[in-house]
Amino acid sequence: MPSIKLYNSLSRGVEDFSPLNEGKVRIYNCGPTVYKRQHIGNMRRFLFADFLRRSLELFGYEVRDITNITDVGHLTQDEIEAGEDKMEKAAREEKTTPQQIAAQQISLFEEDLKMLNIKPAHMYPRASAHIPHMQKLIEKLIERNHAYVTESGVYFDVSSFPAYGHLSGNTLEALKAGARVEVRGEKKHPADFALWVKNETQLQTWDSPWGKGYPGWHIECSAMALEYLGSNIDIHTGGEDNIFPHHENEIAQSEGVTGENFVRVWMHNRHLQISGKKMAKREGEVITLDTLKEKGFSPPSLRLMMFAAHYRTLTDFSWEGLLEFQGHLESLQQLLRRAKEVGVAAPAVPREARRSGDKGSPPAGRAGLGGVAAFAEALADDLNTPKAWAVFLETGKKLNAALDATDIAQADSLYASLQKMDSVVGVLAPLVQELEGETIPEEIKKLAAQREEYKKAKDFVKADALRVDSEMKGYKIEDTPHGPRIVKISID
Repeated sequence: MPSIKLYNSLSRGVEDFSPLNEGKVRIYNCGPTVYKRQHIGNMRRFLFADFLRRSLELFGYEVRDITNITDVGHLTQDEIEAGEDKMEKAAREEKTTPQQIAAQQISLFEEDLKMLNIKPAHMYPRASAHIPHMQKLIEKLIERNHAYVTESGVYFDVSSFPAYGHLSGNTLEALKAGARVEVRGEKKHPADFALWVKNETQLQTWDSPWGKGYPGWHIECSAMALEYLGSNIDIHTGGEDNIFPHHENEIAQSEGVTGENFVRVWMHNRHLQISGKKMAKREGEVITLDTLKEKGFSPPSLRLMMFAAHYRTLTDFSWEGLLEFQGHLESLQQLLRRAKEVGVAAPAVPREARRSGDKGSPPAGRAGLGGVAAFAEALADDLNTPKAWAVFLETGKKLNAALDATDIAQADSLYASLQKMDSVVGVLAPLVQELEGETIPEEIKKLAAQREEYKKAKDFVKADALRVDSEMKGYKIEDTPHGPRIVKISID
């Protein structure tokens, strides 16, 4: 396996990556809070996690991937003090129940994952199904003097955990001075956060040893991560806004219970912005995948746009920028169509060996494999997807040139390389499926054949008339060294 370097938010530096168990990687991704449709800024987080997982699998690792679903609350510390619960609020506004809101939004989230060709996680545990797990953790934290019970609930005592603030760079003194709301008098420190909130009036409440109520947001992820991945996780991902307080609190809770290092590598993607401002559900324009489709864009164009941007860079979204990647998508579709028409494939063995019936391995150093090495090298450098994207595009250009030169053996090799790289890029397979479903009407095939006859007879006026007729019917006839190529086009 190649040497991989990843940026660790905890150490604030790029490190050599080494999982706890050789050849196996356990990843926990902070999932969606299902009170509203995920916008494309949210989806950047899941695309980043998908690129990471696919890269590790390209390198030969066996990956176990867990993404949680927050269908209970989702409160920041200030919101707990103010009494706001996003699931409750959404249910009241829609005049329905939190459970129905969650079911609807989970279904939409699953659709969005499919549209972006994001690999499904191995599990999507829901917070509402893990209340007993959370309560057990809270009991252990109380036993170990990391938490205390008050009239309003149970709080984590940040002063009991000396490493608190290491991930975010916050200090307890700064947090105390910067408290943004009036602090409950029963709290020992302003930064102490709720593990359990006593409340009998909310729509979602459960019985507990500390009274009826509901869990704090942070304890949910600790419970599910420890349950399904164990006490020492290889990689934990999330958006940069998760660093504090959510991930800082996850570390304190989890290590407070286990006494072990909770996560080996913390990875956070930067925000997707519009006009230099964070894209958020509560601010400015909200763009979903449905918005993209309404404007005539294919969702995989967003996937390409995010692949071409490094996960640790703030990225500005614009419709003009997306148009560029829609163009790349269409060019790739044309390239695949050309390859299909001349019989190019990605064989497991060389074309010559297939003819002779030899099932042996392809020879080392086949043309195009160097491109895969350069692609993998870029990804091994802290997931440098912009550099990998450049290699991918260059390989596509070389394949086009090989097709122009009718060098089928070279085209076979380059096509194999492109498909191997697409195991991470993730756009060619859906395009191939689309091409497989394409059928050219017999009427158009006859027009193309008749046009060839007119061309041989040098009757170019009639030949051109048939070309125009075909285009009016939605199909373009292109001349190639192999004969006419029929391409479906959109007509407005």
